[in-house]
Amino acid sequence: MTHDSRYKVVLYNPKAVFYTMPLALLALASYLDKSKYRVVIIDARLEVNPHARVAEECKDAVCLGITVLTGSPIKDALEVSNIVRSKYASLHITWGGWHPSLFPEETLNETPADSVVIGQGELTLSDLLDRIISGQDLHNVAGLAFKSPNGIVKNAERTMVDINKLPAFDYSFIDVPLYENLSGRKQLDYISSQGCRFRCNFCADPFMYKRGWYGFTAERIADELDVLWKQYKFEHVHFQDETFFTLGHRVKSIADEFIKRKFNFSWFGTMRADQGARLESEVFALCKKSGLERVMIGLESGSQRMIDWMKKDIRIDQVFDSAEKCLQHDIAINFSVIIGFPGETEEDMNETLRVVRELRKMSPEFRVSIFYFKPYPGNEIADRLIADGYKMPSGIQQWSDFDYVVKGSPWIPDKKFREIENFKFYQRLAWSKTSFLKKPVQRIAQWRCENANYILPIEKKVYDRFGKSVQLS
Repeated sequence: MTHDSRYKVVLYNPKAVFYTMPLALLALASYLDKSKYRVVIIDARLEVNPHARVAEECKDAVCLGITVLTGSPIKDALEVSNIVRSKYASLHITWGGWHPSLFPEETLNETPADSVVIGQGELTLSDLLDRIISGQDLHNVAGLAFKSPNGIVKNAERTMVDINKLPAFDYSFIDVPLYENLSGRKQLDYISSQGCRFRCNFCADPFMYKRGWYGFTAERIADELDVLWKQYKFEHVHFQDETFFTLGHRVKSIADEFIKRKFNFSWFGTMRADQGARLESEVFALCKKSGLERVMIGLESGSQRMIDWMKKDIRIDQVFDSAEKCLQHDIAINFSVIIGFPGETEEDMNETLRVVRELRKMSPEFRVSIFYFKPYPGNEIADRLIADGYKMPSGIQQWSDFDYVVKGSPWIPDKKFREIENFKFYQRLAWSKTSFLKKPVQRIAQWRCENANYILPIEKKVYDRFGKSVQLS
């Protein structure tokens, strides 16, 4: 066997409930010089014994890189880092991703990580590796924080790079078919743009991307997907962009390219309500013809007062305008709603539930997920709450217990919380696809939602006991 003289880099995706492909690690691996580095990506969700695999692969590696989200992935990242550190004392360990980017000093103080890659990581990791193998110090590597003999050093930020200057993702670094078992369909996850230009004050994106946004050209997207389809024969493309519909003319060009090339797959994209309202009906028709199956729209609240307060910069009429256009062109929608912001009144919450009812009535293919607000750093709302004395988790261990999906909010009265929990169940039943046997129960569910009357919720108890295999949405 020929000896591979390239430097080995191990990239690790911790255990998590998400089923999407590890696109962040693919981006890093695809950028590194293949003549110089041999990259191994290990995804804990696909491995029988991921820690043993990491320990084995790190035996002859120059660096272990881990992408880390807040919550339970921290636990796994910490555990595998400790294992690797105990076996290979001099191996460089670097953490990147959302959590280390928001908490670089805390991460370095409380984990075995030697460095933290902050924000967009392709160029930073490449520079870091070059320094490691040449034995140079890590000062002046933009976008990097690291441990030094004199304490933690946080280098200057790295300016966001136009992703058109970055290479295509090389999916050969992962076993694409294995992810079908996680997603439940022959799906390819793909990123066509990066960043977000908007200023929502409950979101960390403005902190992460500094409101920058770059997107691939339609030709590049079509060229890459053409090659990938011939290789993997997927049935669906899930665009993992923060805001896929940012530029209407770009969306039109993408749809035109898909149609011209006769692509035979469906696709999904994220859309803001104002973007949908501005998009011409002709473009919706083209998107549908090109395979658009469903969009995600962040409604966040049905109260215009709350939408303005959170600087969402959309209007309720734009939500319904976008919904009408999607309905007209047989495009499904996933709406997301957040309830329980500080200062949100019961009147605001009632208005949100009213808007959800109206949207659900429009189509059984319009689904609504209702979440409770939980403060997370890197945005204006969290900064104000902290200034007012709100206690965020402190330290890496507490952050590892952080759960985005929570039941309730300190800003929702108990009675209102119980009502919302009932509404969440009944709205799914009330306006889902109907059938002869289902229709009587749906009418009761609709009446309950319209009248906020959830006394003796027998249907819910029966479902909780016997019917969880039934599709409600």
